[in-house]
Amino acid sequence: MKAEETAGLPPVLKNNLIVEPGNRALHRALIAQLEQYRESLGSINLSPNLSRLSRGEIERMRQVLDSHGFYDADIIYRTVPESQVDYTFFESTIRLFTGAQYDGEHIQYRIDTGEQYKVLSVTIDGVDIETPETWPLAGVGEPMVAETILADQSQLRAIIDDKGCYFTLEVTHQVRLAEAEHGGHLVYRVLANQPSKVGDITFSGTEGVSERFLRRQTDLDDGACFSRADIDQAVLNLYQTQLFATVRRSLTRTEEGRVDARFDLVQRPPRTVRAGVGWDTDQGFGLKLGWEHRNMWGRAQRLTLGTELWAERQSANAQITLPGFLEARNTLVWNNTVSHETPEDKEYYSGESRATINRQASREDTYRYGIAYERIDEKVNDKWNTFSLLRFPLAYEYDENPNSLNPRRGVRYNVQTEPVFSLSGSSDPFFVGTLGWASYRPLGDDVVLANRLEWTSLWPLTDTADLDRIPDSERLVSGGGGSVRGYPYRSIGVDGTSEGGTQKWEGALELRAQMGQNWGVALFTDVASVSEEWNPTRDQDWFTGIGMGVRYYTALAPIRFDVAIPMNRRDSDAAFQIYLSLGQAF
Repeated sequence: MKAEETAGLPPVLKNNLIVEPGNRALHRALIAQLEQYRESLGSINLSPNLSRLSRGEIERMRQVLDSHGFYDADIIYRTVPESQVDYTFFESTIRLFTGAQYDGEHIQYRIDTGEQYKVLSVTIDGVDIETPETWPLAGVGEPMVAETILADQSQLRAIIDDKGCYFTLEVTHQVRLAEAEHGGHLVYRVLANQPSKVGDITFSGTEGVSERFLRRQTDLDDGACFSRADIDQAVLNLYQTQLFATVRRSLTRTEEGRVDARFDLVQRPPRTVRAGVGWDTDQGFGLKLGWEHRNMWGRAQRLTLGTELWAERQSANAQITLPGFLEARNTLVWNNTVSHETPEDKEYYSGESRATINRQASREDTYRYGIAYERIDEKVNDKWNTFSLLRFPLAYEYDENPNSLNPRRGVRYNVQTEPVFSLSGSSDPFFVGTLGWASYRPLGDDVVLANRLEWTSLWPLTDTADLDRIPDSERLVSGGGGSVRGYPYRSIGVDGTSEGGTQKWEGALELRAQMGQNWGVALFTDVASVSEEWNPTRDQDWFTGIGMGVRYYTALAPIRFDVAIPMNRRDSDAAFQIYLSLGQAF
């Protein structure tokens, strides 16, 4: 929080806040509470005197301390003129201190947290239920932290909802403190009644959409055990068809104990036209065009057409997507792509038809498996070769970020393997493997620390297979706006050349800060290594790019403008590279 935002109130000076012996979580929580309180006062133009300000802040700090299990904490404060600040006031027994100047005076707090309370017992009143061994997190002997207790309460509700079929279900908790034992007894109170089954499923606003398809997408079976979690999942499934802007539900319980569910739907326009441009120093301007119809035959079948045009690469694709394929959680994607690339002294033509089933196991977990046919015509060393390949992709992805173009928190990771066989005998069999990981850590409301690491590798499928006898376009290279900024597209290969290798490591670290509603900045460093050796700690050539960028945030995604410098510059590399595109780098 900035001082000018609080109408004359003192800022919370983080450099004057000390936590000993080093409780960072408590430190951050207290700072956040003080900032939030002073910001709320400033928003209504209140500037209380230091005495009233301290009383309000002590009350709010007490709430934070209680929520972390420090029920016996002592809080004292004082106000002193700037000239009389004596920092020996903070002796070795001090647990926390904060100070801020206010009209020439300082307000200072000293907090002795005391002993953190522990959980002495956990009981459930109101229902007989068998809980898994993983519940509760705040078990006997664990700290009494409110966040953990609330998470246990939420999980207990989910456990009962899954097994009990209750239409009415409320779970609350009570803490009975035992001060002499520096702990507390946790009691979870459950109000559960009206066991029910799933009844009729009806819809409104379904013009042009098959209700039979929608009913299958809800995954709700007539007569099944009623669960509010299943209703929530049904709403999510309907949204994921991409047909509806709004999904509203209403539940009615009949005298027979059946719960009828009605879903009121507001449809999105079925067609979308997309256009975008990009630019980088190496490739110049790029153009992206796309068209999509989201309800071709009344069951949310999507037809997507697109093309991408750059100086050294051009592609076009047509994709048909069939949601609810055999089961509500399955989506069949049939993608057909043709492409043309002209890397240095080479030329590639490729045509691929790929059918993949994407199974959404949960909101975060997705499994992919399928089959693909690809034909490659490539010119290497002035000689043309043709390859006919059969591919079997298999992948698992975990993603906690709903916004793929501007992730702000959580993690992503993926595991992929793809065996490849030659139908014409022109290539030896091989497989491509990928392990990828990325994390996004918020450092406040408007700052995100993002990092990623990815290993891609080629391996022979048989003892006699030779990776020198696979298509040149399949070999691994790096460089460009999607991998290592600062180097030309596909320019990083083995030993610093542009020749592809069999092992590729890539990593990135990026600090993103949003400044105001629409603008932001980023600082980043990217690294990559391409070689024939899988172990990245052995003697390899690593290429590093560093830079900074500007972001303009739109409702869809940020527009990214980056300038990157190659730290391992070769004679053929420019002094810097510029990139302009839509969405974050990763």
